[in-house]
Amino acid sequence: MLRLALVCLTACAAVDPGVRKPTAPPPAVDGVMWADTTFTGHGVTLYAQSWRPAGDVKAVVAIHHGLADHGGRYAAFAQRLARAVTRVWAMDMRGHGRSAGERVRADDMDDFLDDLDAFVALVPRARAGQAAVCDGSLARRADRDALHDRAPSADSRDSCCRDRHRVRRTAATGRCGVQVIAALAPAARVLATPHGDFSSSPAVIDDMNKDDLIYQGGGEARTARAAIDGARRVWAAPGNITMPLLVVAGSIDKLVAPSGGRDLVKRAGTKDASFILYEQLNHDLLHEPGADRVMTDIQSWLDVHVAGTPAAPPALPDGPVKGDRGASLASVELDIRGDDHDGVGVTGGLRARFGFGPYVGGLDLRAGVYPDGRGALYEADLHALGVGLSRSGALVTITGGVGIGGLRGASATHLPVELALEAPLGPIRALARVGLGWRLSGPSYATDVHGVADEVDALIGVRLGRDHHYWSRVVAGAGPYIGVAYRDLGGVEFYGVAVGIDMFGAE
Repeated sequence: MLRLALVCLTACAAVDPGVRKPTAPPPAVDGVMWADTTFTGHGVTLYAQSWRPAGDVKAVVAIHHGLADHGGRYAAFAQRLARAVTRVWAMDMRGHGRSAGERVRADDMDDFLDDLDAFVALVPRARAGQAAVCDGSLARRADRDALHDRAPSADSRDSCCRDRHRVRRTAATGRCGVQVIAALAPAARVLATPHGDFSSSPAVIDDMNKDDLIYQGGGEARTARAAIDGARRVWAAPGNITMPLLVVAGSIDKLVAPSGGRDLVKRAGTKDASFILYEQLNHDLLHEPGADRVMTDIQSWLDVHVAGTPAAPPALPDGPVKGDRGASLASVELDIRGDDHDGVGVTGGLRARFGFGPYVGGLDLRAGVYPDGRGALYEADLHALGVGLSRSGALVTITGGVGIGGLRGASATHLPVELALEAPLGPIRALARVGLGWRLSGPSYATDVHGVADEVDALIGVRLGRDHHYWSRVVAGAGPYIGVAYRDLGGVEFYGVAVGIDMFGAE
């Protein structure tokens, strides 16, 4: 799974070492023949290697790795399968291992998918007509079939073995934040893959730290955006994955929520979908202390599918697994507002709401200059108590708390209460809210607001950009928004226009 960490917001020099061939073949293994080659992906030269038995081949397996990885790390697994008369191919993704391309850079999800198409076309078919992909990456041909709303064609793989999910189940607003950063600074190094989260073995972590084929720096925001887009596109149509599917996961995986694999098996279009959860194993299953058991299970799954005699898939795990979480939500806005009252004042604001289960709270901050000689304005409202309801991306909240500042001075206090509604409407998201405030301390207003409160604040607006599913239960979206605002502060009315960025996520 991906860990998103803000490393820098400036463009860092990209590195493209070009394709790198090994200076010597790897150590020979009895009964196994090794070869390597290069091929052309989507505008870049890619590296691949293969292991095959000396005799007949009964099946072909293609391995596609993920981030902080390369095909050479699967040599032991490939040699094991080759001794079981299976030919194994492994490619290095663009920007990884021995393949060319700027390190850990992807401008678009289709770059990965096009490279994978070229790789699958490179892999020769076994006489039995069987092929499988053990794929722990962002891109999979099965996903592409789902993305393009078509069933696997006759010349695609007969089985799909998926060994790892690499799209992390991050907070929904974290996904939105990456989208915003990628739009503003695509080369920002915001993508980190800490090796300590991959394995339970200090030796494996040390090897990763020393491996010069693993890029040790952070990935760019555009790559993180491509990864998130991959998750969105998979979960837009999981039912279109109709090939046999095997998902394996470690119960203590720090990078990928095992619940995602279970949910994918539940919602895949094929009835031949299996999920195996390995207790006390971490993310990098084929390099964990229990790797032999994992390899045996994958090999057994391949054997029965090559033979055409798959058994009924095992039952899914009872009870919750890591990654199962209760309902949560987040709504964040950053804006600049121009308010008119005998002159135009300009303020900047942050509005944030976060919820866990039915409970919702948040924070409102605003500062700027108001017209008519009123000077600087500073206010902060803490919405400590509230409830919310979220269904299919729609959200209704009512919150309240205590605030400080405003037209009456920076030390004045008040009691704010807000009712808010936001809901997806096709390609936009509608926003509406009204807030009331009552004076607690500080100077009094000259009058109240229609005998109801000391302050009224309202906004109606729209955010451009639809919400998307990024996991089985995660809905999120981000984009620019514009709204019309109204404020009445003790009988002084302000009318304004707000423009900014809105981010929403719920599960």
